[in-house]
Amino acid sequence: MLSQPEKYNQAFIDFAPFAPGPVLDIGAAYGLATIPALEKGAFVIANDLDERHLKILKNKLPPSLRKRLMLKPGRMPNGLEFEENSLGAVLASRVLNFIAPEELLPSFEKIFRWLRPGGKFFFLGATPYMGNFQRFIPLYLKRKKEGQKWPGLLENIPFYAPNRACDLPQFIHLLDEDDLRQLSTKVGLIIEEMSYSPAIEEHPQEMKFDGREQIGFIAFKPEEVL
Repeated sequence: MLSQPEKYNQAFIDFAPFAPGPVLDIGAAYGLATIPALEKGAFVIANDLDERHLKILKNKLPPSLRKRLMLKPGRMPNGLEFEENSLGAVLASRVLNFIAPEELLPSFEKIFRWLRPGGKFFFLGATPYMGNFQRFIPLYLKRKKEGQKWPGLLENIPFYAPNRACDLPQFIHLLDEDDLRQLSTKVGLIIEEMSYSPAIEEHPQEMKFDGREQIGFIAFKPEEVL
């Protein structure tokens, strides 16, 4: 719901018109990535939990762009279904932090199945280094050292970020590079780029930390799936 796309959102926008099939924007909100992808010529399936957001998105578009837009309300992973090998690209920007750990692998598996060979998955999500969760970093690092699975699962948001608790669900799953590489590898995705993505100027100051606030990647489904 920012006004300017960040690096991995922009990469999705740039790839969308050349993708080997329709593209899916999971958690599209008001169209930050969907609208410019449509303007570049892509066929976009816009998804959001709240159908009202999607209606606002559609109403912002001229009739010429609406012809290449499909609205698909639903919750990832169980509320979304597409045919196998039917999508050319998928964007999940700041969405998968808000699903339970046990739903992460099924989400990655679905995205892999949906993608056509050569299709790409673009991801952006929050890390344990979000500024408003600084108090959580020592616990995250302790869990990491102990080898715990999902060390970034933060369940007591009011304790760690009282000023933001009213705007957030009961938990947030802050993901790191190891989490994302493990999930991608397990389902068969090939990562071509992964990097930290710092909070941008539009983000509230309290969310900024040291440039590691977010992490993003671009991965693709190989032409030959072993």
